Amino acid sequence: MAEHDYVIFEVDFCKFAVSSALVDKVEQAVLISPVPDAPYPVLGVVNDGGTVIPVVGVRRKIGNEERDVIVSDRFLFTKFNERRIAILADEVNDVIEILPEVSQSADEIWPGVFYLKSFAGIGADIILVQDLGSILNSEQEQSLAEALERFATQGEGSSDA
Repeated sequence: MAEHDYVIFEVDFCKFAVSSALVDKVEQAVLISPVPDAPYPVLGVVNDGGTVIPVVGVRRKIGNEERDVIVSDRFLFTKFNERRIAILADEVNDVIEILPEVSQSADEIWPGVFYLKSFAGIGADIILVQDLGSILNSEQEQSLAEALERFATQGEGSSDA
């Protein structure tokens, strides 16, 4: 994959991009298990081949309410720092090349925005290029780790064998 290839996905008619180098796979979304005390934007977790993967939502980041998973949704499995995550998307469209000359730093357009790396104009579309390293701040990341640990402990203690 080329250095400037991005996976394009949509959430509530907004187009987002994630570097294709960070994407493991795209799967049909399934029911999300809630994790008590998980920080936003974590919506819950899914089981991916025996591994518990946090599911992240971006709807509130664009001013909309999060919603339950529907049959047509997709999970975009990717990495946030050293943790695998799944981003909940309405659809995953394509892999395209976004060259630096067609994008502008998000901070230049929207100062203080922390979850976007840049905005890119592709044809008639504006694409919001995600900065996965800032989806959670360090406090939220710690809170997630603690919530997942409690979640795993509760799961171990709930078997009735």
